[in-house]
Amino acid sequence: MSIAADLLKANHVGIRDIKEHLSTRLLKDILVITDRGTPVSVNLPYSDVLELVDIIDEAADLETMATVSEARKAIKGGAKGILVANLFNRIRKQRR
Repeated sequence: MSIAADLLKANHVGIRDIKEHLSTRLLKDILVITDRGTPVSVNLPYSDVLELVDIIDEAADLETMATVSEARKAIKGGAKGILVANLFNRIRKQRR
């Protein structure tokens, strides 16, 4: 599941509730913090932040983005693509 999808489904918690009921259970989930119903902050688990940093780093790499663009054109042209998760699983198996 993507972080963006998790964010859209995240619990919304008011600032007052956070102050009164802050616990480690709350901090383990994606949490949208609101002030009078308006989202003002997002709490993300550390692992999700690391994943976002990796994604940003990859997006900033011109060579990676050129490869992604080339792959998208190939798929539009009829080439068969594979899921990234399947690719990562293949790579992990090869490294063992």
